[in-house]
Amino acid sequence: MRFEFSMRGGLKLCALAACLAAPAIPAVAQTRVDTPPDWPCVQVFVPTLSPATIWAGPPVEDHLKTWADNSDIASLAPKVLSRSTSDDDATAAVESFAQSLKANRNETLTALFAGIFDEANRARSRAIDAIRKFDGAQKAQIASMTRTVTELDQARTASPRDEAKVRELSDRLAWQRRIIEERHRSQGALCEQPVIVERRVGQLARAIANEMD
Repeated sequence: MRFEFSMRGGLKLCALAACLAAPAIPAVAQTRVDTPPDWPCVQVFVPTLSPATIWAGPPVEDHLKTWADNSDIASLAPKVLSRSTSDDDATAAVESFAQSLKANRNETLTALFAGIFDEANRARSRAIDAIRKFDGAQKAQIASMTRTVTELDQARTASPRDEAKVRELSDRLAWQRRIIEERHRSQGALCEQPVIVERRVGQLARAIANEMD
C-alpha cells in the first residue's frame, strides 16, 4: 500500500477503505455471523469455534467443564496449541499421550480434545481482540494523517507562506505515512493468527481420532 499527496490535491489514501472492506475468505466451515465494522481482515470473522465442525468423535460438552481436572491434559492442551510448538511436535505429543493410556482411552482422548478446543477458543478470542484494537489504532492514525494533510495544504497556500511550518508539517506527514504503511504490512500476519489456531485444532482433532479405539 502506498500513499501519495499533491500540492493541492491532498492525500490519496490508496483505496485503504477498500482494503478494509475486502470480501471475507473462509478458512474452516463455521457458523457465519455478521462481520463487525471494526474487523479489517479478509479472513471470515468467526468469533467462536464450534466443536461439531471440527470433531466427529464422542460428545464433548460435559468434558468442556471438566478437562482441566486431569493434570496431564491441563498441561498438554496449551503446550500443543503453543505457537512455539511445531505442527509435527504437537501431533507427536498427542500420539505419545494416547499411547500411554491403559484404560478409558476414548473418554480420556475426548477430554483431551475438549481441552485443546477450549484453549483454542480462548487463544482465538485474544487474537481477535488484538486485531480489533489494532484496527481502531490504525484508523486513528489515518485520521491524524488526514488532518496533517489539511494543515499542510493550508500552510502551502497561506500568504505569507511560513516555510518552517511547511517543512515541519511535511516531516510529520512523512513520519505518519511510514508508520501507517508499516502497520498495514503487519496486519496480514496478525489476521492469520485465528486461522493458524483453527488449523492446529483441526490437525490435532484428526490425530486424536486416529488414536481412538
